[in-house]
Amino acid sequence: MHASSLENMQKCYERYLAGSFIAAKQVITVLDVGGNDINGSYRQIFSHPKFQYITADLSSSESVNIFLNDAYRLPLADHSIDIVISGQAFEHVEFFWLSFQEMVRVLHPDGFIFLIAPSAGPIHRYPVDCYRFYPDAYQALAKYTNCYLEAVWQDERGPWKDLVGVFRKYFPIKAATETAAAENSVIQSLIKPVPTNITPGAPEVEVTKGEQSYLKILECLHQVLKPALYLEIGVRRGISFRLAQAKAIGIDPNFEISDELPSRFQLFQMTSDRFFESHGGTALTQKIDLAFIDGMHWFEFALRDFMNVERYAHPAALIVIDDIFPNHPLQTSRERQTQVWTGDVWKLYACLQKYRPDLKLIPIDAAPAGLLIVAGLDPNNRVLWDQYNSIIRDFSAAEYAEPPITALERQAAISANTSAIWEVAQRLAESDKQPETVKDILSQIFSPNAQSAIPRQEKPGDNSGKPIVSLIVISYNMHREIPRTIRSLSPLMQHGVQVGDYEIILIDNGSSHAIDRQSWQEWNAPLRYFEISNPTTSPVPAINWGLELARGELCGVMIDGARIASPGLLARVIQAARLHHRPVISTLGFHLGSEVQMISVAKGYDQVEEDRLLEAANWTEDGYRLFDISVFAGSSAGGWFAPIAESNALFLPRKLWQELGGYDEQFVTPGGGLANLDMYDRACTLPDSQLILLLGEGTFHQVHGGIATNALQPRWQEFHDEYLKIRGRPFQAPQVTPLYLGQIAPQTLPSIAQSVQIALQRATQ
Repeated sequence: MHASSLENMQKCYERYLAGSFIAAKQVITVLDVGGNDINGSYRQIFSHPKFQYITADLSSSESVNIFLNDAYRLPLADHSIDIVISGQAFEHVEFFWLSFQEMVRVLHPDGFIFLIAPSAGPIHRYPVDCYRFYPDAYQALAKYTNCYLEAVWQDERGPWKDLVGVFRKYFPIKAATETAAAENSVIQSLIKPVPTNITPGAPEVEVTKGEQSYLKILECLHQVLKPALYLEIGVRRGISFRLAQAKAIGIDPNFEISDELPSRFQLFQMTSDRFFESHGGTALTQKIDLAFIDGMHWFEFALRDFMNVERYAHPAALIVIDDIFPNHPLQTSRERQTQVWTGDVWKLYACLQKYRPDLKLIPIDAAPAGLLIVAGLDPNNRVLWDQYNSIIRDFSAAEYAEPPITALERQAAISANTSAIWEVAQRLAESDKQPETVKDILSQIFSPNAQSAIPRQEKPGDNSGKPIVSLIVISYNMHREIPRTIRSLSPLMQHGVQVGDYEIILIDNGSSHAIDRQSWQEWNAPLRYFEISNPTTSPVPAINWGLELARGELCGVMIDGARIASPGLLARVIQAARLHHRPVISTLGFHLGSEVQMISVAKGYDQVEEDRLLEAANWTEDGYRLFDISVFAGSSAGGWFAPIAESNALFLPRKLWQELGGYDEQFVTPGGGLANLDMYDRACTLPDSQLILLLGEGTFHQVHGGIATNALQPRWQEFHDEYLKIRGRPFQAPQVTPLYLGQIAPQTLPSIAQSVQIALQRATQ
């Protein structure tokens, strides 16, 4: 269940049930067609005791009330259901018009059908994916079934861009009794009014920080910018709203202003979502110069507020966001528990860093809970809109359950007295407000060489701006595979990390085909690209060069760059490094396809087949889906709970790489022979070290004609002979007991279950 779908169903619930005959009934039956709870359901919307929530689905599970033997027949009487809903189902129904006909048949004469289906998005078979829908499709459904389409809208947030339809069995005739029914309506929002009579907590919980009041900073911004149009979300008593000296628009569903305001002020008593949808085009007849976002203290609300405000602002405008620096973890609770309450708005700062590196972000040490000034706006930028559902899922992950110490300690915050802040405001106010002019102004001020430059935002415990992790990726003739590798390692795919946390050092080891470097730029990967001047058939010298180039204190190596990484890999690496003073961090390798590629390639598995497999899995929407289309690599054949021979994601602190002397350059056979296995063995057996295995993460090998993995003629004997010559003994995988760290995604459960079976079999042998 993606976020925009839930929000659209909530909109249907609030806007169309209120005041209806159905809402006044003592018992209201709701039928969810295709209602198997896979990644969430609409049940929470219809949680009032008056609702009888029934699910029907072709799949059988605990969340399904009616198991359907026939997708086109509902075992229910005519006119028996008050509200029929369906979301993310019709694209998977081959003859959806027949299913809709059944939905109309069982609908009560005064009832509603709320239908949500994608109008865009990648293939996601379950087990088929047949259609995308446009408004005319819903008009056709109403015509086919002789029902009435009361409303239809197309959500522009990606990747699915939901098409939402509100259907009635017949054309609704409003009557006095229906209007009166509103008094008995159970219509309620998922968003409960925020309580204001909170009992104060302990002093350390209610603490506030900041060298200067947010009101003083806003007042100064008004004085410098002299905005012709000021917009404020979250007006409440109007203290900050009254700072405006020209036209001002305030939005708040529950403002507490009783005295008369100047005629140039406009107040809209509604949610900001409703304002922008219903009044944005008419109320905002001129571009916004300055905006203050202090509305609902939930991340997704603040994100949508930013998206909407930016759309109506000009490039030289500033957006100020409140509450980005909570003072205590309890202040970040989504359900208010403290008088000083920030909610999880702190995530918006991290989100903009990750998804909008084009913006200039100025975090200020303001009281009571920090401010973020955003400059360099681009009203035409589509990234947040197109990635909305992925962003919400990303920032709902466990890595973002609590604010990091960097937020609580305000490690990125700068003083409001920093001259560059006011230089930004002054020069933008005096500019012609054209995009190129704004870009030039901000580039000059944010340049590290500028005298009044805004201080660089450093990482905790690091005063040099260095990344925490450096990952060396070796490429050789991988022009098809490398873009996927880089995409999987980009901030758009990696959960719980930001651009400044890591760097990717991509080294090309003498490829005959150039890599299309434009292909990965859109993903904002923190990438440094190098071409080795004296390539060898072994990647070992290139790896050691990469280790010399690395700036992070924690360094990792992907000896084979044709590997797609799972979404939590880098965040788990950073977490694992904190668990031991000499950590050796690794995870398992997998092969894409139904068999290890040494076997599948011989049977005809190739790049074309793999491209189809990856497209069907829609791995870019959820990288953990790679587990669904892969098997353990040969070196990890024993699964999670058996020793592995090597890792294509091996991370060590810099001091341990130096202690080991890097990879051994005596391994000169093509592909490095057993150099990677040798390195893993030596790392795992370092004195006083601790192997930490990242449970539930992995790297997934793409077929590319590699020396070891995809060769039709095995070269193990050649490689092992070289190992014997160097080490003087046969190779054996290190028998080291690991410490496990991870969070289990549902897609990893089959591999874990398989590993348990293998471990049990070995235990009984």
